Amino acid sequence: MASVGWASAATAQTVHEVTIATPNMIAIEVRDAPFVAGGIEPLPVASSQEQGTWIDVGGRWGRVIGPGKNHMRISDTPPSQYLDRALVDDASGYGPIDGAAVKAVYRKSTPYDSGIYRGAQGETMTGASLKHYIYLELSQPLSEGSHAIKWPGGVLPDTAFQYSQRTTRAIALRANQHGHRASDARKVAFLSLWVPGGADEGAVDFRKFGLDTFEVLDDAGKVRFSSKITLRMAPTDPEPGNGLGKPLLDYLSASGPSVEITSLDTLHANTATAPGHKFSKGQRIWLDGFVARNKKFNGFATVGATTADTFELTDLAGGGPSRNSPRPTAFPAHTANRAGTYVFELDYSAWVDAPSGAYRLHVPGLGVSDPFHVRDDIWLAAAQTSIGGLYNHRSGVALDGRFGFSRPAGFRPGPDFAVKISALPLPWTTNSSLGRLAADVGAQAPWITDETAPDSYWGGYMDAGDWDRRIDHLDVSSLMLDVYESAPAAMAVPLKIPKSSEVLDPNLYAEIDDLPDVLHEAVWSIDFFRRLQLPDGSVRGGIESGSHPLLGEPSFLEHYTVYAYAPDPISTYRYAAVAAKFAHVLQGLGKTHLADVYRASALRAWNAGAAMRTTPVVEAQARKLATANNALDKAGLDQLEKRIQKATDEHRVAASGALYRLTGEDQYRIIFEKAWAGDVELYQHNGDGAWEYYKADFPSADGALKKRIGDAIVAAAQTVAQAQAEMAYPGMKHPFAPLGWGQGLAPDYNQTQMFIRAHQITGDKDLLGTMQNASAQILGANQVGLSFTTGLGLRTIKHPLHEDHRAMGVTVPDGITVYGWASQFTTAHDWIFGPYWSPLPLSGTKEHAEQRRVSPDPFAMPLFDYLIEHPLLVIQQEYTVQQSIGTTAAMWLYLHAAAGRKNP
Repeated sequence: MASVGWASAATAQTVHEVTIATPNMIAIEVRDAPFVAGGIEPLPVASSQEQGTWIDVGGRWGRVIGPGKNHMRISDTPPSQYLDRALVDDASGYGPIDGAAVKAVYRKSTPYDSGIYRGAQGETMTGASLKHYIYLELSQPLSEGSHAIKWPGGVLPDTAFQYSQRTTRAIALRANQHGHRASDARKVAFLSLWVPGGADEGAVDFRKFGLDTFEVLDDAGKVRFSSKITLRMAPTDPEPGNGLGKPLLDYLSASGPSVEITSLDTLHANTATAPGHKFSKGQRIWLDGFVARNKKFNGFATVGATTADTFELTDLAGGGPSRNSPRPTAFPAHTANRAGTYVFELDYSAWVDAPSGAYRLHVPGLGVSDPFHVRDDIWLAAAQTSIGGLYNHRSGVALDGRFGFSRPAGFRPGPDFAVKISALPLPWTTNSSLGRLAADVGAQAPWITDETAPDSYWGGYMDAGDWDRRIDHLDVSSLMLDVYESAPAAMAVPLKIPKSSEVLDPNLYAEIDDLPDVLHEAVWSIDFFRRLQLPDGSVRGGIESGSHPLLGEPSFLEHYTVYAYAPDPISTYRYAAVAAKFAHVLQGLGKTHLADVYRASALRAWNAGAAMRTTPVVEAQARKLATANNALDKAGLDQLEKRIQKATDEHRVAASGALYRLTGEDQYRIIFEKAWAGDVELYQHNGDGAWEYYKADFPSADGALKKRIGDAIVAAAQTVAQAQAEMAYPGMKHPFAPLGWGQGLAPDYNQTQMFIRAHQITGDKDLLGTMQNASAQILGANQVGLSFTTGLGLRTIKHPLHEDHRAMGVTVPDGITVYGWASQFTTAHDWIFGPYWSPLPLSGTKEHAEQRRVSPDPFAMPLFDYLIEHPLLVIQQEYTVQQSIGTTAAMWLYLHAAAGRKNP
């Protein structure tokens, strides 16, 4: 059904869309007005105020930004009014619809837009505009034809709409919004709906409506395929391997009655007084108002012994509430899986003869899905979008709009910008999985030096919520090389990026102008770290800023100190491995000059790593500075050095596998085989080194070891693939991985490399199908019906944590896949859910705080309904080039190439 807009004023709410939820329930999406974006403008005269200060220039507020304090970031304009929720929630106020009464109203309100603006008191605000899903339950099923919604109290103008089950979108149909190739091994969609406050804790069982079949309709409405709808998971079916510690989760009831607690005795068995509470022993409850939600006590408890007016609290996480907590309220709670509702599967994998075109899924008696396309190049198109996401994160060059986003060059050393040298190694920081020091200390005494880096210290990819370029980003290059090697002929496809000779050293890279674009994408990050290689062969871990970006300040106006990390053995070995892999590919393509450059660079890095491993001069200096600065005590330093030594040894082995494949020399083979004589896990760099050894074509290679590696890769991928049968929505989540920071949505580097390699070994269609299912989940086949990749699909994430577009006040670039799902317990930060100044306040009335509140309470939403589209909910809305953009690009390139592969 087409969107319905009624108001031209930017301050008013609009009816965005009317859809069907169940045969007797209408779903209306109403949106508060979006923000009116400000932008960046030069100041006529440099400001005397510090960066981040709001100043009035010509009657407009703006923040002072830039190293010269000569630019201002104009304030965005938030909505001046928000939806009157009390009115729309009043079922008795609605007029009849199709002769039926509105029996009940249910509503879910979450953000969809945000901005940066000056509050009335001079505060810096990052508020939100909300979208409201309003469910109207009717006294009888809706008939086909023309209808109108008469809103309570005239809160919105009458909304006319048409209902036809073959053309009206069913909000519960969750399909891949991008599409498929006809021959894809797996093509599935889902029918699922959770209604906040509805019966059965909001779980909707579509079987009670007799809906048990579905069809695929072509653009003309002709049925092309039909099959049965099957139940995949009920709301209380456990999900082992969900990454949350237990297969069923606690949720507060969105409809249960609340109980006011009049007093709490924390000295005697945490006894609560609540006259007439009616709770029973063993009942699970949720407590609101005790402590901030980001504390250890998450609010859930079990009722112990009871009297008519009291009950004890047991099973309190984190020790329970404090005695000085404000007067709380108790709510009934229940347990459910991450979906919290019935998830039905629509499997149309058997439909393999589809001609190219647009299609919809149709559930007779309900409605249709959004359209999706079937095309032979569907995965190439998706990959090109993700490659555009990588391009739009290139540092040191102006972005020319070829992927819909333009931006001046930033972080390019020159007269107005310098990179300083730091004595802080990357592994010592929290930007590594090993360190304990905040990365910003690298720009401070005693770590920072007076030395200025060479002008060649530019390039690489910027990250999401900051501008750092780290050695981890070489994972992107490794994936691009893997994908190329998997199907060289299929990778001769345009990705629309510039040739390396156009943006890097033309004398060095003109030799490879004729190579596929995927290899030029691999070059971008490898070349950056080649230029961070010191004459002794050691490699710096990257370049970092002295702080996270100032809100509203873009990359090209960074004012914080920017520094290069000290070299370290882990970064050095990581570079050696990828440089050797690249040299091998070039060698096989006959690009001898560039192959020799990277071969020599990889060997220098290997020798430097060996020297640093045996004589850790840099680490000794770092230890001396950390001790003098009291940054770490002796025990902390000793533990850190053990972790670094262990990781160094692992990366040395991984590099030895790549260098053996490149050179065939025994010195590298012996190191690798000795390490693999015992048990070694196939994660990340270990998997990379093992794969290079597995692919080495030399008689000296141990055939039995190669078989063991191949078997291990396949077994690891099959473990992940088989685990999806016990997930509400199939993806590529490893059953042992925690949920959050990307796990459970976009496959991480480990899963991506594993599946690409395992499928090359076996040709197993189930592995390919797992990648296709995971892609569908990313692209809309999920419980919120959103594509998590910007630019792909009809309904996408609007404001991920991409600092440049936020600062510039422009549309986010395409090709960004965000982390997605994370639990309420790990995201209940008071800078998101807090006082009136937070984006989504729990308290206060200033700045429309009450109207910006998420509803129902986040702890009532099933995890798969809990998506907060605000950039400051970092664990959901952030991403990195190597964790989600590069991995989707690689996976979708591989799916494109796999169409022509034959089983080995």
